[in-house]
Amino acid sequence: MKIIEEREKYRHRAFIMMLEVGAIIAIPAFTALFLGKYLDKNSQSGNIITLSLLGVAFIFSWIVIIRKYINFSKKIKEIDKKIKESKNVDNSNRGN
Repeated sequence: MKIIEEREKYRHRAFIMMLEVGAIIAIPAFTALFLGKYLDKNSQSGNIITLSLLGVAFIFSWIVIIRKYINFSKKIKEIDKKIKESKNVDNSNRGN
């Protein structure tokens, strides 16, 4: 039963992470689009501002995603280290 609960926990976390990634990409992109259209309309610059802001939003989104991945990866490594340490402790206790 515990394994099923753990699996559901990870399924839920994966779903939340997908929503986070979607929001990290969508919010800056829509903000850049609407702000760029507004600024392009007022400055008569064609689509230059919109395209520039969309490029910045794209780069910003990927930086945020990469940072989240690095932090997540660090947490996984910490957990793996704790598992390894607990296995070493279990093995040393069995030898006694």
